[in-house]
Formats: sequence, structure tokens, C-alpha cells
Amino acid sequence: MILYLKPFFITLICSLVFIKVLIMIAKKYKLFDPLNEKKIHKKDVARFGGVGIIVSFLIGMFVSGELVFDSLKWGIVISALIILFFGIFDDLKNASWKKQMFVQVFVALLMIYAGLMVDYIANPFGGAEFRLDGVSGQIFGFSFSVFGSLFVLLWIVGLMNAMNWLDGLDGLSGGVGFIGAMTMFFLSTSSLVNQPPLGILAIIFAGAVLGFLVFNFNPAKIFMGTSGSMFLGFILAVLAIFSGGKIATAFLVLGFPILDTAFVIISRIRNGNSPFRGDMRHFHYRLLDAGWSHKKVVLFIYSICIAFGLSALVLGSVGKIISFFILFFVMLGINYFLELEKK
Repeated sequence: MILYLKPFFITLICSLVFIKVLIMIAKKYKLFDPLNEKKIHKKDVARFGGVGIIVSFLIGMFVSGELVFDSLKWGIVISALIILFFGIFDDLKNASWKKQMFVQVFVALLMIYAGLMVDYIANPFGGAEFRLDGVSGQIFGFSFSVFGSLFVLLWIVGLMNAMNWLDGLDGLSGGVGFIGAMTMFFLSTSSLVNQPPLGILAIIFAGAVLGFLVFNFNPAKIFMGTSGSMFLGFILAVLAIFSGGKIATAFLVLGFPILDTAFVIISRIRNGNSPFRGDMRHFHYRLLDAGWSHKKVVLFIYSICIAFGLSALVLGSVGKIISFFILFFVMLGINYFLELEKK
């Protein structure tokens, strides 16, 4: 167990120290999140918490001593740095959604080039799996699976957006990210997967997020910003594919933000708006409008993610599909409840 405890505590301590320093710097130089009518908070809150998360995670990777830095690990490092610097730029200049999408697609393509690939999707009902490597392509001498690469691209970009849009309440995105990290950790150390490198990456990520969450839970002293929320989605997406990770497990534990994103996009399109134009249609905002307290909303979403995360660890493929449909109907029920509250 020392294999995992050492990198966890090193990363956790680094995260706690860095986040505390970032809060002190923000107070000294007035680096606060801007206040406006769309924001939930009504007081000055420090920015750039994602810097502490990403730097702590990278330190954890390099000091763990157990990770072999192959092309995939270096892909994670380079992608993390790209997300870090773009996130700072976005928080300062409020970059357009097109620029955000460009960066998300770029880091996804970078990971594909580094070797991150899905060759097939297992058939939950048994029998032959669904192959994604039947059609191959080549660009500048780089060979790739067309459908496998497309799946990885959509998966990474989708989760990066889901976690970015979830970052609307104190502790929400960070807490869900921590739950996802711990679920992937327990999966990686189980006899089913037994992938220590995946376990180390997951527990390092958990330590980095937990250190931030100490200062981000309501009432927040610091926000993670674009760099943090996009990094959460990126790492969770990569961990779900990397070293035998299970996409179905990640899809279930992160089902709430994924479905929330899907529902919001559909709602925006139905109302004739751009799917990338921000609004207050997300479930967490609507629960607040229904009279729920900030902490109640966050803990409620935590409980959903934990419940379905645990089910993902103990259920087989068919059970996971059933659980996901249960989650889908639970969220439909929440939506129905919220619509009744409006009348």
C-alpha cells in the first residue's frame, strides 16, 4: 500500500501548500474572480486554483519513483502544461468557446499521437466485441485507427466540457473529480484490472484535487478556473482509457455531469441558442432556484456520483448498463420536479 500512500501524501501536501500560497498572492495583488450578475458568489474569491492542482499533479508524477515515462506519460505532462497556460489566459482574457474547443481538440489529438487509443468496445451481452480499428489512416507517416481515434477525441473533448460546465458551485466540480479519481483508483487496484501505474496516476490526481477541495468547499476561498476544470475532465478521460481502465466505469461515475451537459445542449438547441452559450440551465443552478441550499445541492450530487461509482465497481457490464438507465431516469425525474417547481 506504500506504493500508493507515498505519492498521495506528497501530492496532497504540495496541493495544500500551493493553494494556500495562491490565495495569499490573490489577496496581495487583488487577483479575484470578477463579480457580476451571473455569478453565485457575492464576495472576493481568489482565482487560479487549477494552477495548484496541475503543478501538484505533475510533481507527484515525477517524485513517485514508480512511473515509467513512456510516450503516454509525456503526453499527459505536455497536455497538462498546455491546459495550465491556456486556462490562465482564459481566466484573464475570457477566451471564446472556439479557442477553448481548439485547445481541447489539440490536447486530445496530442494524446492520440502519444499512443492513447481504443481498439474495441466490449459487448456487454457477450459475444464479439465492437471493433473500432477496422479502418486505418495515415498522416505524415503517423498511422492511426479512424474510428478509434474519433472515439478518443470525442471522449476527451466531451469530458473536458462536462467538467468545465459543472464548475458552477463551490466544491462541485472538484468533489465530483475526486470521487471519479478514487473510483478509478479502486478499479485499477482490483483483481479485474490490476494496473499499478493507473492506480498511481489516479491517487496522485486524487491528492491534488483533495488539497484544492479543502479551500474550495463552500464558502470557497479559491476557484479552480478554466485550467482546473478542463484538467479534471482531461485526466478522468485519459485514466478511463489508459492501461486497461474501463470507460463504462467512468461513464457511470461521471454520469451526472455527462447527462447534465447533454440535457443542457439539447435545451439550448431547442430554444434556438448556441449550445456553447453559457446560461443557468444546469441542474445545480436550477436546484438552487428551487430553494435548495448551496451545500445541499453539492452533497446531493456527490451522493449520486458515489452511489453509481460504487455500483460501477461491483456490477458487471449488463448491470452497469441498467444502472446508467436508472441514472438517466433519475435525472429525468429531477427535471420533472424542477419543472413543477417553476409552475
